[in-house]
Amino acid sequence: MADSADSPPAEKYDGIFEVEGHPFTETRDLGKMATIVAGVAVGALIGAGAALLLAPGSGEETRTAIRQRVRKLTRRERSVWKSLANAMEEAVAETAAKSRLRRVKAEAAAAAVKAAT
Repeated sequence: MADSADSPPAEKYDGIFEVEGHPFTETRDLGKMATIVAGVAVGALIGAGAALLLAPGSGEETRTAIRQRVRKLTRRERSVWKSLANAMEEAVAETAAKSRLRRVKAEAAAAAVKAAT
């Protein structure tokens, strides 16, 4: 008989959702995630504030530089998305062509089997 002291009660934990030997508890994991997200947000705010205070140029120069950088990144992002879309279109076309070829081969094989019988 199994030792019942080591196993949790069946009504609370049925062993289905287990991660690395520990039962999965959504509240525990969401709490950890919220802590991490809050830490990243606070760090980003502190970093942004420090960057603005320690910027070598005036406020207007800094804002202009930020605007230019955002525009450059936006253009680059559009370029990346267009490249990705083109690659996906090519992959879809290639997959469709291979699928048509397989269908034709399967139909020919089926016709050969039918003709042989």
